[in-house]
Amino acid sequence: TSTSRRREAMPLYHQIVTTSARAAPATLATLFRQCAKQITAQGGLVRSCENYGLKKLPHRFRSRHASAGEAGRYHYVGRHVALYFDCAPTVLPVVENTLRMHTDVLRFTTMRKDAKMDQVNSLKKSNPWRDLDDVPDAR
Repeated sequence: TSTSRRREAMPLYHQIVTTSARAAPATLATLFRQCAKQITAQGGLVRSCENYGLKKLPHRFRSRHASAGEAGRYHYVGRHVALYFDCAPTVLPVVENTLRMHTDVLRFTTMRKDAKMDQVNSLKKSNPWRDLDDVPDAR
């Protein structure tokens, strides 16, 4: 059916982005707005953008854009942001490239998540309400 084809064509993604703690909030808002525009321009849907705030990193992260002697080369604290979105697999490299090229992004991870309907359909239990048409009304 068309809904199942659409679900296959637009899987749900969960993306976790770790940015520099020194990044200005306005700069990060512009970055995530740009990513959202790239997703929606190709027919995708941004479900949520969650800011988890500043957290101590599990180990020092090296900035990809800093020079060898430059201050700020290593990061011990980072801001974590999670994006949930549906998009075609062809749009994902565009969004990831935008994040990769931004100087304030330290790391990001994109995971494909199962949609809730996929989980419901995979239970493969019989429908207990299927045979209710045979039961006469209790009037």
